[in-house]
Amino acid sequence: MNTNSIEDEYVWVKEMQQRIAKLAKEQQAESDAAKLRMKEDHWMHCPKCGQELSPEKCGTEEIDVCPSCKGVWLDQGELASIVESTDQGSFFHTCLRILRGR
Repeated sequence: MNTNSIEDEYVWVKEMQQRIAKLAKEQQAESDAAKLRMKEDHWMHCPKCGQELSPEKCGTEEIDVCPSCKGVWLDQGELASIVESTDQGSFFHTCLRILRGR
């Protein structure tokens, strides 16, 4: 191999690496934008019927209720907080015992 072809190959490889890196960056940006659009489209909408959720108070917690299908949606930790604030013989404690297998 002569020096020119080695240099040409080196330049070609570098250009390809730059193109690949640029393409990967563009794809990541498109992916991030798509995730953001999905979040905005579905934020505070019922997963079952798609209606906008309405926040309602349940004791000290604010839960999300669908006015259309009457589904109740809880954020992380809300169920535990609701159960802890109720009496030991309540419906929530009975459900929790069943779920825990006790």
